[in-house]
Amino acid sequence: MTKPERARWEDAILALFGGLAFAAVGAREHEDWRRDAVDVMRVRSADPRGWKSINSAPDGDVWTVCGPEMPFLPPSLEDFDSVFPVSSRSAAQILVTLQGESFYEGNIPHFDDRKEELLEHAAVILERFGQGAACYTNAGAARENPDADMFAREGEYECFTDYTMDCGVIAVSDSEVGVFWAFMID
Repeated sequence: MTKPERARWEDAILALFGGLAFAAVGAREHEDWRRDAVDVMRVRSADPRGWKSINSAPDGDVWTVCGPEMPFLPPSLEDFDSVFPVSSRSAAQILVTLQGESFYEGNIPHFDDRKEELLEHAAVILERFGQGAACYTNAGAARENPDADMFAREGEYECFTDYTMDCGVIAVSDSEVGVFWAFMID
C-alpha cells in the first residue's frame, strides 16, 4: 500500500529541500500565474491544502537583503521575463540538482546510487500539479531548449535574490502555484 498523498509529498519535500531552500505552494487566484508566484515568493500565501512548506533561506548579512523573512528580492511581474518554460522531466532534474553545491548533481553525495530515489521525490512533488502543469525555471539552459538535460547544463541563472546564486522551479496548475528554490551563499 502506498502512503497517502500528503505523507508522500512531505517526505519528498523533506528529502529534497532540507538545506538552504524554499518550497512553498499557494492558491492560483489570478489569471496571470505570476501574481500568485509573487505572493508565494513574498511569503504572503498559505498552502491551500495545508501541506508542509519549507523556508530555510539563509540569514542575510550586511551585504544581503534576503533572509528567512524575505527569501527573494521583492519580485515584480517583469522579473518573470527571466524564467523559461521547462518540461516536467527537466524540471524534475532541476529539483534534484538543487541538492548539490552550485546546483550540480556531481556535488550530491553518492549521486549515482541515489539518482533514481531523488528523481522519484521530484516526481512526487510535480505530480501534485497534474499532467497539464506548466513548469518554469531560471536556469539559462532552458532558454533555448525546454527539454534540455539539466544534469548536463551550464551554471547560468537569472537570479531572484542577492545571494551568490539561486536556482529553482515554478510549477503552475489551474489551482496552485509552487515555488521550489535553493540558495547558494559564500
